[in-house]
Amino acid sequence: MSATGKLRQRADRARRRLPGQLRRLLRTTRLSLELLLGRRLLLFAIVDFLIVGAAVLAMLIGAGDEPEAVWSGVVLPPFLLLGLPALSGIVEVERRAGCLDLALTVPAAEGYFLRRVAAVCGVLCLQGWLLMGLDWLHETGKGFPLLTVLAQVAVLSLFLGAAALFWAVRLKSGGAVWLASMGTVLAFSRWFFWNPIPDRHQGVFNHWLPGVVESLSFSGSALVLGAAALILFLYARRRLRRPETMIS
Repeated sequence: MSATGKLRQRADRARRRLPGQLRRLLRTTRLSLELLLGRRLLLFAIVDFLIVGAAVLAMLIGAGDEPEAVWSGVVLPPFLLLGLPALSGIVEVERRAGCLDLALTVPAAEGYFLRRVAAVCGVLCLQGWLLMGLDWLHETGKGFPLLTVLAQVAVLSLFLGAAALFWAVRLKSGGAVWLASMGTVLAFSRWFFWNPIPDRHQGVFNHWLPGVVESLSFSGSALVLGAAALILFLYARRRLRRPETMIS
């Protein structure tokens, strides 16, 4: 069999496996969110739906649908109003139940907690991508460079998840984790609240990427938040790999 035929067979097998893998991913995400939020999951979903619904309604009636307003008034609030409260319970669920020592002794305990962070941050990231993508289409691709905005959403998700995990493995109550995580966000507020939407009249950008000056601003914000997220995550992972430091 030729190399081309083998490549086609592999591609066909990958396509057949994709639906099953996607279903498993969605199921894992749902179970992680249900275990993390419990009965509050419905409340979080309703609040999130109201925020998104208000954004779509504003776009339809043409009021407050400027990209800057969508970014600061629709994309960012769920990160702080829903994301941080959800992430503050990463470890608290086991602490309240009195089974943290058991959870830390199972194989791949690190992945057990990381899946919760990934579930919350993944939902926030996908929602931000969807909202900004819809607004980009609404603006016929002329309102802002899409790739820069999508990258900024991903960076914010990673930073928020790393900050919450860093404090969750150190502090014993969800309220303390939320407060410390919010303090971390405020400490990096210059970069966290940086608006990736360039001025449509004076800024230089195309449908996908910004100009040189705008790219430098984005690179600075992304590098600071990305480096901070990596450092926070590495310290949190080191503590997860030493269960005695979390139980004591």
